[in-house]
Amino acid sequence: MINQTQADEELEPLKIHMFGEFTIENSNYVMTTSKKSGLTSFLLTAYLIANRGTDITSDSLIDVLWPEGNINNPAGALRTLCYRTRKLLSKFYPGKDVELLVRVNNIYSWNTDILQDIDIYQFEHLCHEAFREPDPARQYALLSQAFKLYKGEFLPLFANQSWVLFRSNYYGNLYIKCVNKMCYFLNCQGHYYKTLSLCNKALELAPSTDESLHKQKLYALLKLQKVQEALDYYYSILTLFSQKYGLDITDSMQDIYQEILGHMPNQYQTLASLEQNLKKKETQPGSFYCNFDIFQNIYQVNLRSVRRSQSRHYLILLTLSDTDNGSLISNEMKEEMDILQQVMEKRLRSNDVYTKSSICQFSLIIAVPNENGRNVVIRRLEETYSKKCQHPNIILTIESSEIH
Repeated sequence: MINQTQADEELEPLKIHMFGEFTIENSNYVMTTSKKSGLTSFLLTAYLIANRGTDITSDSLIDVLWPEGNINNPAGALRTLCYRTRKLLSKFYPGKDVELLVRVNNIYSWNTDILQDIDIYQFEHLCHEAFREPDPARQYALLSQAFKLYKGEFLPLFANQSWVLFRSNYYGNLYIKCVNKMCYFLNCQGHYYKTLSLCNKALELAPSTDESLHKQKLYALLKLQKVQEALDYYYSILTLFSQKYGLDITDSMQDIYQEILGHMPNQYQTLASLEQNLKKKETQPGSFYCNFDIFQNIYQVNLRSVRRSQSRHYLILLTLSDTDNGSLISNEMKEEMDILQQVMEKRLRSNDVYTKSSICQFSLIIAVPNENGRNVVIRRLEETYSKKCQHPNIILTIESSEIH
């Protein structure tokens, strides 16, 4: 604890970070968690801080520190661990009789007499204060402060601990609620670029199995008229959840998918106009910068391309038209577009690239040895689609042009 002389002195506050990397610091010492040594001391310290203000029995601590029960003389092991931990923590106040880890009989606690700046408690306080705040601007200011404090999951180094997992989920849900309310405020102000930036930052840290922030990003893209980017991102999210987590979120994303479809151009493109639109963007000098996922894909495409020397590249435009409704985009058309996409996913090769270029069209780039190879690809798509087509009034037209 702290004696009266030291209580009269001004002891320097501690800054404690439990989001992301667990650290405790002041001007005398910085303690950072490490897998190499002292991991149990860090776990003991983190548990006491996370439960500060609570008296914890030695039996409770033993259950937390050695949950498997595979240790001889646990009471002795706890005493030894506490001695090592106190020695480590003494570096924050050298030459002073200050105990951060307090023990009275068989009850342990964290010393709360010293002023401490702890991110998890500040974060929680700011969030709840913001949720009660009726003024939108004031609420956003409080949420912004909370947003800056969240640097990642709660104690990720100890994520295998059940109590850590519970708290991590709690803080993660608070963070998502915080960001969603911030997005709502920004959208009401028409600050869609700020919403997009906020979502990109949040998605780096937020629990990746929550789709609400992905929806916020998609709505921001639509408000900024980045319709194709929104559609591409939508499909990437479906793939992420399906392949990484084994989850089908199609139903929960149906509302935003309909929003995207509503923003897609409903006029037909010609092959010539498609080529012209693709050539509009000038090639920038120097190397091309992209995120890692795109880089990996481009690398794989190039790796496969070297095996196809002297190949010819074609731009192919697939168009669905409704003989009953003309240029109107009916529900039948949307269903057939989904069918056509499934056909392309299954019948195209791994090095073929395609995209949805309008609400009723797909564009495709292929590399084949010759014109006959192009014809094989087109015939394969036509035959497979004709077998799966559900509405005879929907007609598939395929055009192609060699890329020079």
